[in-house]
Amino acid sequence: MGGLPRIVIGICAYNEENNIGRTLRNLVSEQGLPETCRILVVCSGCTDRTPQIVKEFQAEDSRIEPIFEERRTGKVNALNRIFRVAREWGDVLVLVNADALPKSGSVVTLVSKLESSDAGAVFARPVPFEGYHGTCYSIVRVIWRLHHMISLRQMPKLSGELCAIRASCLQEIPGNVAIDEPYIELAIRRQGYRILYVPAALVNIRCPTNVVDLLKQRKRNWVGHIQLQNETGFRVSTTSFGNILKVVSGLKPTEILYLSLGAFLEAIVYFQAKMEVRKGAIPSAWEPIRSTKT
Repeated sequence: MGGLPRIVIGICAYNEENNIGRTLRNLVSEQGLPETCRILVVCSGCTDRTPQIVKEFQAEDSRIEPIFEERRTGKVNALNRIFRVAREWGDVLVLVNADALPKSGSVVTLVSKLESSDAGAVFARPVPFEGYHGTCYSIVRVIWRLHHMISLRQMPKLSGELCAIRASCLQEIPGNVAIDEPYIELAIRRQGYRILYVPAALVNIRCPTNVVDLLKQRKRNWVGHIQLQNETGFRVSTTSFGNILKVVSGLKPTEILYLSLGAFLEAIVYFQAKMEVRKGAIPSAWEPIRSTKT
């Protein structure tokens, strides 16, 4: 890239008043971002205090640039707005979930890895927050453990919780795409670039804490994967049963128990998702997962 890269941070936020302040504070105080960095926060159709909180942080740090949308039009539209700025101005786009907290220095770690490699994108290791208990949360933790193990051994699957992408690789996401991450991964790979996993960079993420929310989230993910596979033939590595079998021996006995429970739930939502895709019932804006917003 030559010299100090121009970094754009992109955050998509809908009703994140309980989380967005912590995320912005983390970015401006714990990540060592350069003064030239731009932090774009798309507040899309928010009905809570999210816009006000972002404005308060903007008053403290001019690197924060809110983009307010009166009507909620979905994450894909918000991402495309961020992509346009990143392509026109930046060298690197860093995407961060509005409810995620990167570990100190993880953003700079990702950007440095991207600069020193021939990859089109690099991503951090998502780790569920500690302090939660119960069967549902144990299933979620196993899911992310498998994500980590498969990304280490197989073709890494891009995770949008915290990732850095070359601005030159960014392409407009079609408005009918159900979930963004696999489409972005496919677009980058089609340009001949690799996706690299950087487990040294960590990001704490919020996950569903009850079965109803878990089923909603997993069905949403499967709708996106099935849609993309039907239209392009592309599958991310973590949806391969063969890849899962290759790493399952590395799990602890208790984790295998929760994996079995999770597999039962996955089978239910997989067939529900197939029916949704067949009917063409794919919303542009998904219902929020309530237990991740507290």
